[in-house]
Parts: sequence; C-alpha cells; structure tokens
Amino acid sequence: MAKLLAYYNLCPINNVEDFLGLSRDVDPGCVINTLGRNIILVVKLSNQRQIRSWTVLDRLSSKVVYDFRSERYVGVFGGKFIRCWSQDQNDINTVKKVKLYRTVLDLFSLANGQTLLLYTDGSCESLESALETRKQNKTGPNDERTVQNVDPKTHTIRDVQVLMLDNGTPLLTYFVRREDDGTVELNYALLDPSNLKLQKGFEKIALQRIGDDIKLASSCIVDGSDGPSLLTVWSDSRIFNLQLSLGQSPKREEGVGNVIEMVQTLNVKQPLSMTCIGKDYVAFYANNKNQDGAILLLFNVQFKVFQAKQFFKVYFVSSRFWVVESNILLAFGQMLAVVPFKISKKQLSDMIGSQQTFDLTHTIDDESINEECEFLDTYSFSETLTEKAKQSGVFDECNKNEQADDENEGDKPVCKRLYSEYEFDEVLREAYRASLPVNVIESDSLPEDMVQIKLFNNADYTLGPLILSENFEIILEELERSGYSEVEISDRIVPLLVQGKLTVDLAKCLKRYSVISERTIVKALKYALSLPVPEYEDVASTDQETVKVPKKLESELPNQDVIVEAQTNHPSHRDLLNVVLSCSFNRKPMTQYIRKELEFTDVTVLLQHLEDLLLDPMATLSETLHNGDTFDSDEQVVGWIMVLLDSHYQQFILSTEDDVREQLQRMLDIVNRHIGLLNQLQTLAPSLRRMLQRKTNKSARDPSQWYKVESITLY
Repeated sequence: MAKLLAYYNLCPINNVEDFLGLSRDVDPGCVINTLGRNIILVVKLSNQRQIRSWTVLDRLSSKVVYDFRSERYVGVFGGKFIRCWSQDQNDINTVKKVKLYRTVLDLFSLANGQTLLLYTDGSCESLESALETRKQNKTGPNDERTVQNVDPKTHTIRDVQVLMLDNGTPLLTYFVRREDDGTVELNYALLDPSNLKLQKGFEKIALQRIGDDIKLASSCIVDGSDGPSLLTVWSDSRIFNLQLSLGQSPKREEGVGNVIEMVQTLNVKQPLSMTCIGKDYVAFYANNKNQDGAILLLFNVQFKVFQAKQFFKVYFVSSRFWVVESNILLAFGQMLAVVPFKISKKQLSDMIGSQQTFDLTHTIDDESINEECEFLDTYSFSETLTEKAKQSGVFDECNKNEQADDENEGDKPVCKRLYSEYEFDEVLREAYRASLPVNVIESDSLPEDMVQIKLFNNADYTLGPLILSENFEIILEELERSGYSEVEISDRIVPLLVQGKLTVDLAKCLKRYSVISERTIVKALKYALSLPVPEYEDVASTDQETVKVPKKLESELPNQDVIVEAQTNHPSHRDLLNVVLSCSFNRKPMTQYIRKELEFTDVTVLLQHLEDLLLDPMATLSETLHNGDTFDSDEQVVGWIMVLLDSHYQQFILSTEDDVREQLQRMLDIVNRHIGLLNQLQTLAPSLRRMLQRKTNKSARDPSQWYKVESITLY
C-alpha cells in the first residue's frame, strides 16, 4: 500500500512558471532548490534548514544539479555557459565559465550519477561529452549530431524524464507541444550509457483520439513492472495505458493504448498534473470533482486502484511536480509544499487480498469496443419471449430439426439447446463442479487413510460455505473481478447486510475476506450485540436454518456452515458475535471506533462474553481461511479486552455499580492466575536447562550433579 503523510510548506516562490526547479543533492535527505534566476539553496527536507546557499550575478537558465562523477555542482547561465563548483566554494561568480555552442534547455541528474544535458533541439549528451566535444559543434548543420528533432520556434518540450531500465540503459522521454494547434506528441529514445547520446532516432506517438470534444488532460511516463508505459488522462474521464515498444516489437501498437480505469474524483475539464513517483505508482494533482479545492492522489497502475489521497483547500491551475527520494515536492500558487509518501513492499495482502486483477482482454474483447467504449452488441434473456415461443410451437420444430441433424451427423457431438433459466443454471452448475479447484493437504495428525481437502472461493453458492445469497454474490463477483480491495468490498457490502438483517450472509462475508476495516468491524459488532442470546433448547433449531442447500445436491455435497462445530456443542456461544470477534484488527484505530460507537452498557455485556471465552475451554473463537495457521483464540480475546478497557477507561473508573467492580475483580483474578502459571514456568526453566546441560556433558564422573554426598570425620 502507498500512503501520503502530512504535508508541510518548504519555502515561498514568486511564480510557478518562472521557478527553475529542484534536484537531489549529494547529502541524503537534502534538495537543491534553484529558487530564482540568481539564488541557489541547499535545504534539508526533514527540518527545512538551509545547508548551503549561493547568489550569482549572471542569470541562470535552468535548475542546478549535482554531478556525482566530478563531485561538483553544475549550472547553466544564458543557455550556453556552464559553471562547475565544489560545495565549499563561497563565491561562484569567480568560477570560470565554459561556453557551449548549442543552447541547453535543462540539466538532469541520473540515478547512476551521470549528468544529462538536454538541448533545445531535442538532442542530448552527457556533461563529460559536452565539455570534450564542445568545439566540434561549430561545424553547423552539416554535422549529423546537430540535426534538429524539435524546432524550438514552433514547438515546446515539456515533462522530460530519464528512466533507467533493468539492463542499465537510459531511456529519454519528453512531450512536444505544437504551439499553433496545441497537439502533443511523445518522443522517446534509448541512450548510449557511455556518453548519453541517442542510440537510434526518436520513436514518436501522437496523443490523439477520435472525437472533437475529447481533449488530453495530462500525460506522463510510468516506470512499470512490465517496462515503461505511457499513461494519459482524457477529458471523458478515461485513463489509457500504452506499453512502449523500445524497438523490441516489430509492430508497434497504434493509438494511446487501452482503457484501464475511469476517473471519478477528479475534474478532468481543468488542467491537472501527474508524475511517476516509483515503480507502478503515479501521483495526480487536480481539481476536486465538486470544485471545492484540490486533491492529491496516488494511483497504482499495476492493480488499477487509487490508494491514497490528500485534500487542499485551494486549487491552482499551474502546478509542477518533483520527486526527491520518498518526498513529493509540489509547487502551486506561490508555495512549495513537501508531501512525504511511503510505499509498502507487501501490497497484495492489504490492497487486493485474494481478488483478481482487472483485465480488459478477459472481460471485453477489443473488437467489441468503439472509440466511445460502448458495446456494439448486447445479449439478454427474456422469459416472456420464451413462453410465447413455446406456445407457438417453435421449440417443437427445433427439436425435430435437431433430431434429424443427429441422425445425419452420426456420432458428431452437438451442443444441447437451452430453453429456460432453470436448464441454464443446471448446466452452469455442472460446469462449476467439473472444474472445481481444490487443495489436498496431508497432515500427520490425520489417520493414514484420510486427507484434508480445502475448496477455493467459487462463484457457485452450492460449492462452498462462504457463498452469499444470489443478489449479493453477483455484486461481490463484480467487485472482485474489477480489482476492488477487500477493504473496499467489505465497506460496501457489510452496511447493506446489517441494514437487511442478513445474519448468515454477514457471517460469511466477515469470514470470506481477510482485511476488513475497523469501522466496518464495529458496525457488525453493534449489530451482533443487538441480537438476542439464543436459549439452550433453541440452538439446535437455529443451527439447522443457517444454510439452505438444494435438495438435489444434499447427497453430492454436505452442508458446510461457517459456524464451528464447537459452537453447536456449547449453547452459550453466540454465533455472529464470535465471527466478528475473530476478525483481525489494529488496536489503535479500533479503540477510537469503540469509544465513539459503543455505549458503556454494551461494553460490559461484551466484556462478560469475553470472560466466558477465557474461562470455558469449550467456548473458543474460530479461525478463518486466511489465518488458520496463526490464529490463537485466547490471544484474540485478550486483545479485545485490552481494547475495551482502553476505550472506556474513564467510565470504568467512575462507575459505582457493584456489578462492574466485581467484573473487573474477576478479570484481575484471571490475570493473576495466568501470571502465577508463568512464574511456575520460570522456575521450571532452570531445571530443564540443567537437564539439557547434563545430557551433553559426557566427561562428568558423577552421573548426577543435583546433590553431593560427603563423609566428615568428627574425631
């Protein structure tokens, strides 16, 4: 998961357009801030303290970078003069200037320590190559190296990026905007690692889509797991992704790629900024959908989900991005803000769990989508039409024709035609059973002639215990197929199940997903506490009604309920409440939600239930499919007790009721008994240690070192 931390202001700036930019410094955690045409600052991001600064008389034309090869700062003055100085240089006005015979657009510090010079004509080379061959550029346009890729009079180069591929080859990408009509084109090329010159010519992609009303909102290059790709956002709220060929594919894909996501929270009618901040991650800065401020979003291109967001009170049309280490530096208005971010290596467990990723090729064929992403054909089933067809005798004629075809074709298999919804469900159920994936697990605890079989999650409600009712199962399948995270799915479904008072479906949903938000757990907990406690004689009847299996399938598949068998043997166990208590949670946010949502009376009732779970050996919480190997019922119960005591600590202290005082005293006695058992184990540890040492010590003469017999002569 990616997270955005609290942002802070680094320094004020005069104008975003005139701001030259930022680059990384030689010291970790520091950034080179070219604040103006004559001011250079080196600032530490953690405390906003100024480390070094310089003031120059000549006007800078691009940002200052640090060249790790020569260990010097590099600045370009007037587009054609370069100065290099060390960090202990006090006055850089006395440093000698080196003249170049080509106009430099900007400087870039690569990940391997090299410095790239990008010229206004779109070509580039390293700093060492530019200083060595600067006099050779006097030859003029006859030299091949001076052939222009971009005409600076009619075109503008924007959003330059230099990515390092896995094989160490640099990739230069930038967008070229034509000023007269506003069209944008992507230019990208591989560079020679030695001198950072072009290996071949530029490959170009025109950022255009069919439609007069469709306009490009923003674009950037993403360093993805499968290679660099072009990510574009358009005015119709669609995000397109196109994998760059890099000269490896003989046929380059035309257009801007495939649709991967629809933007819901951004206003794409106004300009927005975006940049790549890491592997498969892109940051968006745009106007809110409600146009009441700005929003900063982190988007995961691999899983097609928005993971983190941060709001700003005011939206500025002109904004620019820089990324230094794990910090996003955002310039908007007259302020330079620093937004720290964190990207966790463990993404699947928190983000999608066991869900499937969104794949366009699996859901919709490319040929079935036009430019407006509408279906060309639709398919539907009409029951009324089927009844009319039956009355008219159409099916009888079809059956006769099929029989005639069977006699003529002989043994050639023919697909059976389905005429009702019931027949379609039966065939679909047969297909599910034919391709049901299972895991066969051998365990030493089982007899030799027995194995343990675990079913995977399946869409058919007859194939497993964690399948909800038909309407909710369809919703879950669509959310899972679209790549929604388990947290988002549970946040959407659990409130509906609570509102509909669907106890069994709610228990299945909580056991089906491993990552559930604390807010959703508290909602389910409040509903479980509102249910009446079943009586001893009513438990058997309630357990039989929890899951209904079709009669036709009872012999083929036994009834597998989410409630553990130990609960049926112990009448005091409340089914749904124990399922809620079995969910994993984080203690700190759970304490806040419990304090806000649960009354003190509900807390005392829940604390009594947790006490019964600790004292009664038959009453235990049940694990889920995801935490079966690491689940400990007593540890989970103790965690809940600590949450309840922390959330309502003042109410417990100020309470004058005898029942509450007695309840706390009983909990204290339970803790003291456990501490006593730990003390006994502590005294047992030295004895076990001596036994182990005696077992390895073979040179001792006495077989026992625990006691010693001595003879003492008194007279």
